[in-house]
Amino acid sequence: MRKYDLFGPADEKIFTMMKICDFDEEDRYQNEIPHLHEFYSVVWIKTGEAIHATDFVEYRLPAGSVLFVPPGLKHRLLLNDLTGGDSFVFNEEFIRYNRKNHVPLKEYKLFNNPSFRTIISLDEPDKRKFEQIFGFMFGEIQKTDEYSPDIILNLLHLLLLEARRIFETQDKQAEDQQEGHTDIQSVIQFKSLIEEHFKTQKNVSSYAAMLNMNPSCLNEVSKKATGITAGEMIRNKVIEEAQRMLYASDLSGKEIAFELGFDDPAYFSRFFKKYTGQTLKHFREFSRKKYH
Repeated sequence: MRKYDLFGPADEKIFTMMKICDFDEEDRYQNEIPHLHEFYSVVWIKTGEAIHATDFVEYRLPAGSVLFVPPGLKHRLLLNDLTGGDSFVFNEEFIRYNRKNHVPLKEYKLFNNPSFRTIISLDEPDKRKFEQIFGFMFGEIQKTDEYSPDIILNLLHLLLLEARRIFETQDKQAEDQQEGHTDIQSVIQFKSLIEEHFKTQKNVSSYAAMLNMNPSCLNEVSKKATGITAGEMIRNKVIEEAQRMLYASDLSGKEIAFELGFDDPAYFSRFFKKYTGQTLKHFREFSRKKYH
C-alpha cells in the first residue's frame, strides 16, 4: 500500500492518507479479518461498493458513502475489485495539535452513535466539496513543510464539520422514519443471538422464534437496517469463524466442520468455497503466508 505520512514513525501524532486503488492483496485481506486500531479512520467509497461489519451490525457501503470508524471498534471492511476511493487515519494527538478548546472526537455522534451506523451519503454538491477538501489534503501532505500540519489540521476540521452537518441531517431523517429505533434494536439482539448460537442454529426461522418474530419480518428488518438479509448475517458469522479457525488452529477441515455444527464435512467444504471463492487449504495457506 502506498501511504502518505505527515509525521515520522517516532512522532506521537498520526496523519496518513491512502488511496484504495493502492491497496494490495495483503492490505485487502487484513481489512477483511476482524481487527481494531488506536486511531480514527475515514474511508470514502467513490466507485464500486464495500461491506462494513462490527460485532453488532453489517451493512453495504455503495459509491458515495463515507465511513467513520473510531478507535477501539472491532470491525471488518470488505472491498471488491471495483472499489475505489480515498481514506485517511489520524489520532487524537493530531486533533489537539495547536488548537485551544479542543473537543474530544469521542463526543462526536459522527464517530459514536447507538446504531453503529457511522456513515454518510454524499449528493453531488457534497461530493464536489469533499473532492476539493481531499484534493487539498493530498496536495499538502506531499509538501510536508512547516506549514503543512496546520493547513491539513484545518482542512480536517473543515471536512469533519461538513460531515457532521450531513450526518445529523441524515440521522434525524432516519429517526423520523423509525419508531424508537425498533429495527436497530432488533438487529442488535439478533446479532447477539448469532454470536451465541451460530454453531447449532443456522436457520433464520430459529432466530426469528427467539425474537418472537416471523422469518420474513426478521429478513425485512435485517435488510432495512444493515443492507443484507438475516440469512447472510448468519452465514457471514459462520464463514468468519471458519476463517479464524483455519488461520489460528491446526484442526483439519473435517474437525472444523464438526466444531461449527456441520454433520457433513464435504458439504462444509463446498459451503466455504461457494461463499469465499477459496478452498479451505488455499485460505489457510494464504492467510498464514505473511507471518512465515
